Amino acid sequence: MKKYTFLLLFLSSLSYSQTDSLKPITIKVDPAISIEKELSRVPFAVSSQSFAKFLNSKQQLSLDEYLNSIPGLFVLNRSNFSQDLRVSIRGFGARSAFGIRGIKIVVDGIPETTPDGQGQIDNLTLGIIDKLQVLRGPASILYGNAAGGTINIQTIKDVDSSYILAGGTLGNYGMFKYDVIAGIDHSNGSTIISGSKTSSDGYREHSGFETNQLNIKSSFAFAEANNLSLQFNYTDSPFALDAGGLTLEEVNQNRRQARDRNIQFDSQEQVRQLKTGISYQKQWSLLGLNSYGFYSYRDFDNKLPFENGGQVELYRNYYGQGSYLTYDTNGDNFNNKVQLGYALAFQADQRQRFDNLNGDRGDLSFDQLESFNSYGFYLIDNLQWNQWNFQGGLRYDINSIEVDDRTVAANNSNQNLNSWSGSAGVSYQLTQSQNLYANISTSFETPALTELSSNPDGSTGFNQDLQPQKATNYELGYKSTNERFQWNAALFYIKTKDDLVPFELSQFPDRTFFRNAGSTDRYGIELYGDLKLNKQLSLQATYTYSDFQYGEYMLDGDDLNGNMLPAIPEHLATLGLNYQAANGFVFQWNNTYRGELFADDLNNTSIEDAFISNVSMSYPLKLNNWKISINGGVNNLFDTEYFDNVRINAFGNRYYEPAPGINFYTGVKVRI
Repeated sequence: MKKYTFLLLFLSSLSYSQTDSLKPITIKVDPAISIEKELSRVPFAVSSQSFAKFLNSKQQLSLDEYLNSIPGLFVLNRSNFSQDLRVSIRGFGARSAFGIRGIKIVVDGIPETTPDGQGQIDNLTLGIIDKLQVLRGPASILYGNAAGGTINIQTIKDVDSSYILAGGTLGNYGMFKYDVIAGIDHSNGSTIISGSKTSSDGYREHSGFETNQLNIKSSFAFAEANNLSLQFNYTDSPFALDAGGLTLEEVNQNRRQARDRNIQFDSQEQVRQLKTGISYQKQWSLLGLNSYGFYSYRDFDNKLPFENGGQVELYRNYYGQGSYLTYDTNGDNFNNKVQLGYALAFQADQRQRFDNLNGDRGDLSFDQLESFNSYGFYLIDNLQWNQWNFQGGLRYDINSIEVDDRTVAANNSNQNLNSWSGSAGVSYQLTQSQNLYANISTSFETPALTELSSNPDGSTGFNQDLQPQKATNYELGYKSTNERFQWNAALFYIKTKDDLVPFELSQFPDRTFFRNAGSTDRYGIELYGDLKLNKQLSLQATYTYSDFQYGEYMLDGDDLNGNMLPAIPEHLATLGLNYQAANGFVFQWNNTYRGELFADDLNNTSIEDAFISNVSMSYPLKLNNWKISINGGVNNLFDTEYFDNVRINAFGNRYYEPAPGINFYTGVKVRI
C-alpha cells in the first residue's frame, strides 16, 4: 500500500472544485527564443514556479530544492558535488555520468547548456533564483540539440529600493554558507550583485566541497520600448571530492565510507568558470526583436580512481549568439504571431589526460582539441482563433564536430550531424478555466564531446560507432486553472531510437563509456494539483507514472526487449504543504515517494523504494530599519535509509551512493 499512498492523496484532492475566474499567467518558456502565451493555453506541458515568498527558508544547497513540485522530472545525486545533480525529464538525462544531459538549461535568457548537450549548474547562485519554468518533453523546435526538456531559470531582477542582504547558514557535516546580495535601484533599471561561499565536509568520507561565486546582473529600460540586460558570473570551486560508488556489502558495513580506490587516487574535481552575456529587446507596433550574445570559459580538472589517463584537464571556450523577430497581427476574433530566428553556438574543448599516480600527476597519455559548432534556424507560427490555439514550427540544425588528435596516433576526424525537427500542437478552451491540448514533437541528441572521446577500445580520437539519439513525442493533456485550485494532466508516448546508454568495462574500471541501444518505448502519465485552502495555506501534489522499456536492444547476446530503463522509478509522487502567516512566518513541508528502480540494463539489480520528507521555515523580525529573517530546516525528517545516487551499469556492482540520514540547518539573514 505504501507506494500508492501519494496517488490516493492526490486523487482525493482533485475532487475539490472551484468556480473562481481564471487569472492569466504570462510566461516565456525561454525569454530569448519563444513566443509568449498564457500558460493555460500553451499546447504543451509547461510547469511554472515562483519562489519570492519561500526563498529565505531554503537551505540553498542544491537546485533540487526548487524542483519538488514538477511532475515528470526526477532528480538524483544531490549530495555528490563532484558528479553534479542528475536531472531527468521523461527519462531524458537519466544516462548522465556527471552533469546534465538531454535537457536544455537557460538562465536569464542565456544558454547554460553547451551545443554538444552538456549542462552544468555549479556556477548558479541559488539564492538569487526568482522563478523557473520547465517544458516537459522533446522541444528541439525551440532549443536544437539535446532538448528532451528544458529548464528556464530567471533570477531576481526588480528592485523597489536599494538594499544589502547578508546572511549565513550552518548545517550538519560541517556545512557553511555565506551570502551577500546587493540590490541597486537606478533611474532606468536595476543591478543585482551577489556573492556566496559554500563549503561542507560531506556526509560520507572523502565527499567535502567548497565553491565561491560572484554574479552581477544589470537591467536597463530605455525610451521607445528598448530593454538591455547585462550579466557576469565567476565561479571558483577549488575542490569537490568524490566518495565513489559502493557495493551493497560495503553499504551494510558502513554507509558513510568512501570507496578505497577513490581515496587512494584522491578522486575529485576542480572548476573555475567565467561567463558574460548581453540581451536586448526592442518592440515596435507589430514587430519585436530579441537578441542575445554570450561568452563562457571553463577550466576543469578531474582526478578519477585509476592510473592510466586518470587525471583530466579541460579548457573550454564556449560562445554564441541568437536573435529572433516576432510579427504580431490581430483581427476581430484571432491573433497570429510568426517568429523567425536563429541560434549560433561554438564550443572548443582542449582535453588532456595524464596518468594518476595515487593522486599525483604522471605522464601525458591523451591530448586532443575537440570542437562542436552549431547553427540552428527556425520558424514558428502561433494562431489563436476563438477558443482554438494552434502552434507549429520547423527547425534545421547544422552540427559540425571535429577532433584534432595531438598524439602520435593523430586519429583526426570530422563529421556533420545535421537534423530537421518540428512540432505541432493544438489546444481548445472548454471554459474560461479549462483547456484540452494535444501535440506531436521531435528531438535529437548528439553524443557529447566527453562521450565521443571515451573509446571502449582505448584509442584516441572519437568513438565513430556512437550515433545521435532521436525521439518523437505524442501527447494529450488537460489543464484546469482558477484562483484557488488548479490541476493538469498529461498522457504521453515517446518513441526513441539509438538511445545513448552508459556502461563500464572490466579492463577500464571506473571509467564510463557509451553505446547506442536500438530503441525505447516510453509511456507516461503526469498529474499536478495546487489547492489554496485559504490565503495562508496551500497544498501541492504530483504523481508520475513511467513505463519506460527498451525495444530493440541486444547486449552481449542477451535480448533486452521489454527491460525497464535504469535509474527511473515507475512511480514518483510528491505532496507539499506551504504556509505563510500574516506576520511573514513561512513553513514548507515537502514529501517525496520514490518507487523502486533498476541500476542496470539487465534489470538484475533493483533499488528499493524510499519516502523522503523535508521541512523548512523562516521567521521575520524587524529592528529599527533592519529586516532580519531567521531560517532553519530538517532534511530527511524520518531518517530514511536510501540511495542518493545510482551509478548505472557500474562494473563490480558498485551502484550505490548512500544518502545522508536526518540532518539539520539553521541560519540568519539581515537586510538593510
